[in-house]
Amino acid sequence: MKQSSPKHLLTSVVALCLVLVVTEGWLLQQSRLASARTLLALEQKKQERDWLARQSPALSGENETAIVADVAAAGRVRAELRTALQGRDGSLFAPPPPAKSIDAFFELANFVEKLRTRAAQAQVVLKADERFGFAAHANEGPVADQIAAVHRQRLATQYLVETLLESRPLMLLSVRRELPTADGVRDQRNRADDFFEMDRSLSLRQAGQVETAAFRLEFTGQTATLRSFLNSLATFRQPVVVRSVEVEPLANEVTSRGGPTAPLAAGAPVPLVRQSLSKFAVTVEFVLLAGNPVSAAP
Repeated sequence: MKQSSPKHLLTSVVALCLVLVVTEGWLLQQSRLASARTLLALEQKKQERDWLARQSPALSGENETAIVADVAAAGRVRAELRTALQGRDGSLFAPPPPAKSIDAFFELANFVEKLRTRAAQAQVVLKADERFGFAAHANEGPVADQIAAVHRQRLATQYLVETLLESRPLMLLSVRRELPTADGVRDQRNRADDFFEMDRSLSLRQAGQVETAAFRLEFTGQTATLRSFLNSLATFRQPVVVRSVEVEPLANEVTSRGGPTAPLAAGAPVPLVRQSLSKFAVTVEFVLLAGNPVSAAP
């Protein structure tokens, strides 16, 4: 057998050494990179530790207990506020909505007749065709997707109008409500004179937290009528917030029940303050907390 020459053996040893040197260099470079990454991660952890240590309150068992207690206290205050925002009499929206459109129609018809009777008893003048904001449903009920929303508006309107009638206005001019929608689609049968659009800058509405239902009542009367109406709402029997009040003096003075003012007799003393009539427009919002069964219209 032919033996390898010393020259070939030396070449093999040199080549092997070169491979070992290159491999060692590559492993050393990888080790350095891994070490650098580890040092960088360690430095980031130290910075995070120092940042957390500077926080106030510091992250300690004692402070954790205090924070838990504060959160529980805030939860109790939130629950109390939600209860208070439902008004002293929170049963207004308790009656369930009608199941069918025809049932809603008859409910609205009874509501209109009831308020007309109450207005007559209070000697408050109404338009001949007054429907209290529900003229769109004079001949038919709301569409299925709007039954619940219209039901809530009907209950709120009844409370507002009955409260106003107790204040003895001279004439109820109009009642308007916000236009309900069904999945974002408006019912084309709705009558424009039933509705108004409230200035969003006045609204208490907060998406996901507080929903509202707005109404606008226009009526004539003396200042005492307005004051009595606002004072009644201020008792917060229901969660109603007054958002705006507009006053327009009427040019022709009339008596409290609609007739012309009688002229003063000759020589009679002239009153220092003449009772005058004004037209009032009051915009209110029912506060309807999100997550409650009586949430706002869809």
